[in-house]
Amino acid sequence: MDATRVRTTLERVTKARSAEHRRRPFKPSEWDFEEPAAFARIARSPFELALITGIVIRLFRALVLTHGTPTSSYLGAALVLGSLFLLGMATLHLGRFPVREWPWRAPLFAIVETAGEMAVSLILISLHREPWGTARAEFTDWQPMLTGVLFWRVLGVSLWALLLGGTVSFIRGRVLKDTGREVEPKTLPDGQPFIERRQRDEF
Repeated sequence: MDATRVRTTLERVTKARSAEHRRRPFKPSEWDFEEPAAFARIARSPFELALITGIVIRLFRALVLTHGTPTSSYLGAALVLGSLFLLGMATLHLGRFPVREWPWRAPLFAIVETAGEMAVSLILISLHREPWGTARAEFTDWQPMLTGVLFWRVLGVSLWALLLGGTVSFIRGRVLKDTGREVEPKTLPDGQPFIERRQRDEF
């Protein structure tokens, strides 16, 4: 009789602790990530981040085309790596603003990025270090280069923003809306991550 009573009491205590563990409230601070203020400021700026991106990409292009074996696999890998860096930096900037602002922020980012690239290109041309095909670019080649870079950067970043914005809108409209969450939250004072932070009262 005593053994049965002890066993019953032990089961009740175990179940109570398990239920309490399952119902443990989620602490938002466990997932909060405080970015450095300087990093957040640069990421929100349509000029600083784009200029840095353009400078890095142009220097990377010059390094790739002047060093290494110019095989198709080598150039293809460099193209993929450069594209991922460009689109990643664009996403880092766009993801801090509502999707409704992306149609003008994406082309602006691409234009400023092109300005950073072509400023570095002018310096490389003056140093006879700017590759243009199998030769070195001259100042007369700068304008055709500018036209081509501007076209492809605006096209690539804009298409990426369109694809990304469509994906985010689909998630909000089909998934978040079904769960009763806020579909279009307000912009946070210090920006917002790619998928907006959840309301604290949801946890």
